[in-house]
Formats: sequence, C-alpha cells, structure tokens
Amino acid sequence: SSGINAEWPLRPGDNKQVYCFDYGPEVYVWIGKNVDHHDRKHTMIAGRTIFEGSVRPNWAIYQRIASGLETSLFREKFKDWPDVNATNVLTVKNSCAPKENEMSELERACYYLDKVVFVDMEPCEGAEMRKLLPEEPAGLVLEMTDVGRGKGLATDLSQDIFGHDVETRGVEMWRITDTAYEEYPALGLFYSGESFIVRWEYRVMQGGKKQDHETGRDRMAYFFWQGSDCSIKEKGKSAFMTVKVDKERAPQVPLTQFGEIPAFLQIFDGGMCVFGGKISDERLSEKRLFLYMGELESEGYLTECATVSCVYLRSRTSFVLQESSDKLFVWHGCKSRAHTVKGAYRAAQQLSQKLDIKPAIIEVQEGSEPPEFWSLFEGGRVSYNSYLEDTRMFSKPIRIFKLYDENRVFKYQELEYKCRAPSSVAPFPFFQSELYGAEQPALFIVDALYTVYVWVGWWTEVSPDGEQITHTGSAKTDFTERYKLTLKTAVSYVKEDPTKENIPMLVVRAGNEPLEFKVLFPWWKDNWPGVPEGQEGIKPLAEELKQFLQQEYTLQELQQRPPPPGCDPLRLELYLSTTEFQEVFKMSKSQFQSLQPWKQKKERIRFGLF
Repeated sequence: SSGINAEWPLRPGDNKQVYCFDYGPEVYVWIGKNVDHHDRKHTMIAGRTIFEGSVRPNWAIYQRIASGLETSLFREKFKDWPDVNATNVLTVKNSCAPKENEMSELERACYYLDKVVFVDMEPCEGAEMRKLLPEEPAGLVLEMTDVGRGKGLATDLSQDIFGHDVETRGVEMWRITDTAYEEYPALGLFYSGESFIVRWEYRVMQGGKKQDHETGRDRMAYFFWQGSDCSIKEKGKSAFMTVKVDKERAPQVPLTQFGEIPAFLQIFDGGMCVFGGKISDERLSEKRLFLYMGELESEGYLTECATVSCVYLRSRTSFVLQESSDKLFVWHGCKSRAHTVKGAYRAAQQLSQKLDIKPAIIEVQEGSEPPEFWSLFEGGRVSYNSYLEDTRMFSKPIRIFKLYDENRVFKYQELEYKCRAPSSVAPFPFFQSELYGAEQPALFIVDALYTVYVWVGWWTEVSPDGEQITHTGSAKTDFTERYKLTLKTAVSYVKEDPTKENIPMLVVRAGNEPLEFKVLFPWWKDNWPGVPEGQEGIKPLAEELKQFLQQEYTLQELQQRPPPPGCDPLRLELYLSTTEFQEVFKMSKSQFQSLQPWKQKKERIRFGLF
C-alpha cells in the first residue's frame, strides 16, 4: 500500500492477513492475530526486501506492527483510526446495531470501524482574529522581577501593579573567539558572523523613586548574542563561554540577530549597530548601507544590508549610507514616521562617534536626493518600490497569522513583534525567515492593511542531510484540507474588517511572490535554499477557492487516488449527483444517510469509495 487511501483497508479475514505499508521513509508490516509462525517469518523477509529495494533516508524506519499493538506513529496514518485521547472524537453507542453473532465478518469489521465519528474541522473565526495583541509586549523577567523594556514598570493599581524603575549601572562586552573569549571595547558594535556576551549591571528602585536607589543592590544579567551568519558550532560555543564568564551566577538570556528584545536594545541607548560578516572582514572605510530598526529612539539600531543597492530602499523607513570616510547620508523614505526619522539620525550620530573616521552627517529626503547620493549605489539609481506617488497612509503595521491543525482542530497563531510599542507603527515588524523558516508546507495569512495575502509554502523534497523525501498521498490530502480552510479563514477575516472596504485577497506561493509582497519585509532573498522552481504565480483568492466549491463529481473521479481537491475522503459518496447516486446505490441520499454507519461503510467499500 502506498498510503494514498486515508482509511484502514480492513477486509474479511484480516486477522489471518498481513499488510505492508510503504510511506517512503517509513515502512510497516502489519500482522494479524491469527497469522501462523511460518507466514510471519516469510512476511518479515518480504518486508525487508521492500524496505531495502528503494532509496531511503538514513533515518528511515522499518517496523513490525502486531494487531492490537499499533503505535501512535502508525495509527496517525489513517483518518478513521480511533484515538481515545483526541478531544474531537465522539464515541457513539448504537443500540440499533445487530448482534455480533448475526453479522458477517465484513459487516462486523465495518461496524467496529464506525463506532468512532470524527468532527469536521471548521475555519477560524475572523472576528476572533481581528482582536489585537496587547500594546506592550511581555517584559523581561530577571530574578523574579519584571524589568519591562529595561526601564522598569509604571504603577497601575487597576492591575495591582506597583511600579519600579530600573537603572543601568554598567555594561561590558566580550567577543567569542575560536578557543576562548576576549574583552571587546566597542560597545554596541556587533557583527553578523560573530557571537558576543553582554554583561548588564542594573539596579531596581521600588516604587519608582530614583532617590532610593542606594537602598537596593546591584544585579547582573548576561546576554549571549548570536549573529545570523554564525555556524551551529559557534552558536554552541557562545552558550558555553557565557557560563565561564558568569562569575556571579546571574541570569543568562540567549538572543539571536533579529530576535533582540527591548530590554537588551535599550542598553545601548539607540547606538547599537550590526555590521555584516566578521571582524576580520572589517571595512570601516568602505561604502555601507544600513537599515534603521526600532520603535523607540532608545531602542533603535542599525543593521547592514548585504550590498549597497537601491533594491533595499523602502519608503516606510530610514537608511544610513556610509560614503567611505567622509560622509554619512541619512535617507528618510516619504512614508517614514516621525519616531523613525529621529531614531535614524540619532543612530547615525552614535555610529559617527564610535567610528575613528568621524564622518559628517547629511540628511536627505526621498525625492530630493543629490546626484552624489545616487552615485554611491551599485549600478547607480535604479528603479525600486517607491511610495512617492502613493496616497495611502500606512497607519497600521502588517499582521501575520500562521494556520495549522492540532488534533484535527483548525487553529491560528498570530506572530508577535517583540519590540512593538504603544502609539507606534512598526514599518517592518517581521522578516522573510519567519515564513520560510517554518515547517513546510506552511500556510500563513498576511494582512498588509490594503491587501490580504494567503502565503503557501512548498513540499520539501530533500532533507538537510541530502536525503530524498517521499510524501504520501494522505499527507497531501491533509494539506489540501488545511489549504481550503485557510482560504475560507481569510474570507472570514476580510469580512470582519471594520472599514468595510473592498480589500483585495490574493494567493501567493513561495519562490514566486510579487514585488508588492516582498517590500512588506525589510529585505528579501530570492532563490531560498530548498524552494523548488516553477511554483504557481499570484492568483485571486476567489478563483483559487472556486476549485473547492465544486459539489458534484462522477463515480470514476471519486474513485481516483488522491480524490478531487477538497473532497472529504471519508464521505466521498456525498459528491455524487442525485441521479448517479441513485444509479450506483439503488437508493436516495436521504435513504443512505438513514442507514446504520456500519452499513454505509459496507456500501462505500463495495463501490471503491474509501
């Protein structure tokens, strides 16, 4: 069996039969209770031949399964396998069922399989998804004290919160080397190919009274920061070295590049800057382009773009362009908000102070750039996605929801931007890696304010070890069901839009996203590793949903494996037309539904609709 059928293939005399299920990386030999010893032995030999006869990953599973002792990994391959732990399974007691000794073996098998009824998954509620996350993200808790964004908490008696201030007393940094760690004097300057340890010394003043700080005690926290270009070995080394540096046995907080939290960013008071590469690649006198990130001036930071190219420019934020050793241009996009403009200039000032070259700072506005500015870009001034002629306000940040099912309950999870701030609109709260780094094939709904997208991932064909991955038909059927529910959820979400505007809904697929989608993120990497070529292009959601709204199919179409998109593999007979249903089953649909479940199962098996 290839695993395409979603139901357990029970037949008369199954207790005397054996089955071999080949799922690619998993091969199972199921043995009935009444199979004799001689047949068991030859069955295992035959199963081993099947297992070794195909190319499989080195972690592939070959397992014998005894009747009645099926593992959860095996049971989950079948949609109709009873799961006593699942909350969505209802056990039905049928008082009208015939007595067991009056049923044939086939009828008995069908009856016991139908003692479990599965509840259909439903789309998520759009009204529930419209609810906003709290304005403030969760604060950092150190030694049982919530330090908030690193400044403390305000008093809020309605929530029984008694405020306190947090004062920074000192900061030290160490750089992780090949064999040890070394003191690092350039506070706030990081590199994407390096790992660093930051020691934060702070004091908590209860009641928010700074004059009482002498009554407190100095506390420590260690952050070990890992650049996005660090190897796995280097990342592990940073955690080990942090333990060696931490003499006070203080709390240790791991952080990755682009995953920084407000309490860490505020340590550098808006002066953090991340260069690309390693310190050994230092090019402080060369051209560099930096993107400004952050929602508060004290938490703002600069991060270097891969190249000095116009394709990185975004009208909704600000950039810093370093021209050799003479000048720093601070470029503000036409939709850049006030806090971003102020924060970018402040970050440029701090960068200028930390560089030995002390360049002059020149502010330029999008649309009023001098020729000298464009001459610094590779290839000069080229077309980029500019909003100069766009009248839209972009008064809200984008929202992204991940859609998935758990125990056959369809759910959503909104991605959370850890640095969000009240009354501040984040231009780029998320990164491409949050879509592409999810387990694939993933499904996301991206609310871009003026357009709602459904983003569809891809089927991974090769494992990280280079092994070929085989996907079963049942896995693809499950994904099709989730995809249909995601489309319906997007429709429900748009219907609950408070503006009641006619918002476009589009479906985009990994590797073939339009430019309008890519510029929702601070930068975009094409040719992501593992993404197959030839993915479908952008499609209107209504057109894509239409294929799941077809209500009738012929018997021959329903007998195909996998079944047509959107069809419930456990109730395929419902998709027959009224006329053909009568011709096949010799009864009407209402009469069929009035049959006992075990009789319905028997009829499905008879006509290959299982």
